[in-house]
Amino acid sequence: MTQSVETPVQEFSLDWTMSTGKGGRVGFAVSGQVTLLDNNRFYKIDGVLYISEGSAYCREIGNPHLFVRRNGVEESGRQWGWETICNRKSCARLCSMDAYFVRTGYWAPADRAIQLSIGAETGWNRKRSFSPTVTVQLRD
Repeated sequence: MTQSVETPVQEFSLDWTMSTGKGGRVGFAVSGQVTLLDNNRFYKIDGVLYISEGSAYCREIGNPHLFVRRNGVEESGRQWGWETICNRKSCARLCSMDAYFVRTGYWAPADRAIQLSIGAETGWNRKRSFSPTVTVQLRD
């Protein structure tokens, strides 16, 4: 049995707006917290993806499917690679219910930060676009 000793929680938030030439704009946001568990051996991301403004324009921007992805950064600057941590939800579905997610994973001694961003897939060819990233520093 392992003892769960938590370090201080680091909160994050990220806002992203998608717009069209027709004047439709929809604002999305992801917020939550990241913490290290079990003597810094594991990380836990707990958050929510939601529409922050303009829900009436979901169809004008193509009713994209949205998701949250994460990437880790090591002390040397090397990155783990992007991984989806939230199931894809259509913009129309996010109007009625926010997307909550929890992700846990291994935290190596060389790891320093986690990056998060919002992704969107639109159209039959699933064209992807991504928000700017937010970096959550967990260790110096």
